[in-house]
Amino acid sequence: MKKILPFFIVIFVLFHVMSSKAQNYTDANMSFNVSTVNIGGNYSPRHVLAIWIKDSEGNFVISRKVLAASRKQHLVKWVSSSGNNSVSAVTGPTINNHTSHTVNWDCRDLSGNLVPDGTYQVWMEFTSRNSASDGVPGPSAHISFTKGTDELNQTFPDETYFKQMSLTYSPIGVALDETGENIFDIRLGPVPFTNEVNLSFVLPESSFVSINMYDAQGRRIKELVDDYLTPGIHVKTYNTVDICQNELVMIRFSINGRLVIRKLSCL
Repeated sequence: MKKILPFFIVIFVLFHVMSSKAQNYTDANMSFNVSTVNIGGNYSPRHVLAIWIKDSEGNFVISRKVLAASRKQHLVKWVSSSGNNSVSAVTGPTINNHTSHTVNWDCRDLSGNLVPDGTYQVWMEFTSRNSASDGVPGPSAHISFTKGTDELNQTFPDETYFKQMSLTYSPIGVALDETGENIFDIRLGPVPFTNEVNLSFVLPESSFVSINMYDAQGRRIKELVDDYLTPGIHVKTYNTVDICQNELVMIRFSINGRLVIRKLSCL
């Protein structure tokens, strides 16, 4: 009996430790805003820029914006972190002037899978120099936030080259906007869909719009829109031949931080 008792104590302790480390996976949406400031580099005000996500241990998760085209190598911290991976990011050429930037993250990794709750970092970097060859990296900064079940609406102190930083974090089901569908006149078709799906929506003002498609298990299977759009009616058609293997899909609209989810069945 004396030998058996310690065995059960060890099992109990191990079970308790494993239970305490159990991870939660809250489906959510994060939006981050930042404005950059001229550093007076060789090519100023022209510059390249990247914004990406890391986990609490500093591991690269996903890029959200990479504006550099053929000059990506000069974003030395982003390259070191991401391995030059811009999959799923908004991409574009070198930027001519400093301005504000908005990025959206649906809390998924590169494979489209929801990441566990915990602390995450939004990193940003830009340069107006040949940083990869002259050894002078451009300015960079990062902010941290907690992914969990609580809504967040945070602002962060200005830094020398990064100003007006703010972040909103909205767990799905907590911040779902049931009125947004009518405000933006969101329409989808055909129902059920087969080889393509048509989207239409109305923007009363210039808005940052993110639209993603997910399977019934919540895995992102297609990123449709992630950009600033002008006011007015927007009509878009997407090929879904490779998606119809999913009997049910969910389309998530994030328009200026307002979240709307629609479901579609596949024929």
